[in-house]
Amino acid sequence: MFSYLLPIFLAWLVGILAQKTGLCMVRGVQELLAKRPGFLVTILCCGFWFWLVTPGTVDGNLNLTMNRHSVSAPFVFGGLLFGFGAAINKGCSISTITKLSKGHYHMLATVVGWLLGWCFLASLPVNFNYVALAPIVSPSITVTVVLFVLIALIMFRIPQQRRPILLGIILFGVIASILTYQIPEWSPSQLLKDISAASIHGETEKWPSFQRYLILLGLVFGMGISAKKRISANEFQLRPVQIITHLSAGMIMGIGASLALGGNDSQLLIALPSFSPAGAIAILCMILGIIGGILLRKVIHHFTDKTTSIGQ
Repeated sequence: MFSYLLPIFLAWLVGILAQKTGLCMVRGVQELLAKRPGFLVTILCCGFWFWLVTPGTVDGNLNLTMNRHSVSAPFVFGGLLFGFGAAINKGCSISTITKLSKGHYHMLATVVGWLLGWCFLASLPVNFNYVALAPIVSPSITVTVVLFVLIALIMFRIPQQRRPILLGIILFGVIASILTYQIPEWSPSQLLKDISAASIHGETEKWPSFQRYLILLGLVFGMGISAKKRISANEFQLRPVQIITHLSAGMIMGIGASLALGGNDSQLLIALPSFSPAGAIAILCMILGIIGGILLRKVIHHFTDKTTSIGQ
C-alpha cells in the first residue's frame, strides 16, 4: 500500500512546488529575454537530479525507461510547434494545469485541444521514423559538477530575493526525479500520449493504470491548495475568443508533443537526463518556438492598440 500511495504523495508535493515557484517554461524564456537566464537554466536542469537521488548513482545498473533517440525532423518541427503553441497559450504543460487549478477554467480548452491535436496526428496514416539509441547505464561526472555549480551560482550570484524561487525549482526537480524513478510515465503529456495510443491505435495495453490518474489528481490537488488566490466559478467570465485561442494553442501543442514524443515535461524530466540528442534538440526548438510566439503576440498587441487608437 505504501509503495502505491508514495507516487501520489510525491505528485502532491510536485504540484505544491510548481504552484509556489510559478514553474513555467514560457516564463523562463520571458526572463531569458529580459536578461535573467537563471530561472530557465534551473528549469532545464530539473531532470538531471534523477542521477543524484536514485539508486542509479550507486549501482550504475539503472536505465531510464524512455528510449533515447537521434535527432530527426519530427523532433525539430514538434519542438517548434509545441513552443509556439505554449507561447500563445501563455503556459506550458505543467503551468497549464497550474493555472487551471487556480480557477482559470479556459485552460480546459487547452487540455481538450492538446488531446485533439495529439489524437489527430496519431490518426493520420503517416509513419515517422525515430532512430532509437542505446540506453545509458550511469551518469556522467559532468552532471554532478553542473548541478553543484548551479547551486553555487544561485547562492552567490543570484540576488537574495530571487533565491527561494530557484531553490524551490531545484527541490521540484529532486522530488520529480524521485517520482520519475517510481513511475517514469507519470507526467501529464505521457498520460495523454498513452490515452491516444490506446484509443486511436487500439493498443489496449497502453491504457494508463488507475494509479496514474490518481497521480494526476494528486498533482492538481497540490497545485490547488497552494494557490494564493483562486478564481471562483462565479467570478470566471467565459469569453468565446479566449476559448478559441486556447483550444487552437492546445491543438498546436498536442501536434507538436506528438511529433516530439512528449511535451516539455517529458523532455525535461526524462529525455534530457537520459542524454537523448533528440530530447536536447526538442527543448532547444521549444525555446525558439516560444520566442517566436512571444514576438508574434507583441506584434498583434501593438497592431491592435494602434488600430484602437486610430478608431478613437
